[in-house]
Amino acid sequence: MLNFLLAFENLKFDATVLRHTLNFLWQGLLAIFVVIGLIILAVKITSLVINKCDEAKKKREVEKNDSQNKEA
Repeated sequence: MLNFLLAFENLKFDATVLRHTLNFLWQGLLAIFVVIGLIILAVKITSLVINKCDEAKKKREVEKNDSQNKEA
C-alpha cells in the first residue's frame, strides 16, 4: 500500500490540465448524446417508412381484391 501512495507523491495539481481535461470530457459526452439522438431519429424514421409501406401494400391488396370481385 505504501508503494502505491509513494507513486502519487510527486504529482502536483495543475488547473490548466484540469480545464483541458474537463473540456474534452464535455465534448465527448455531447458527442455521445448527439450520436444516440441520431440513432433514435433514424430508427423512428425507418419505423415510419415501414408502416407507410405496409399500409400502402394492404391498400393495394384490398383494391386488387375489390377489382377481382367486380369482374366475377
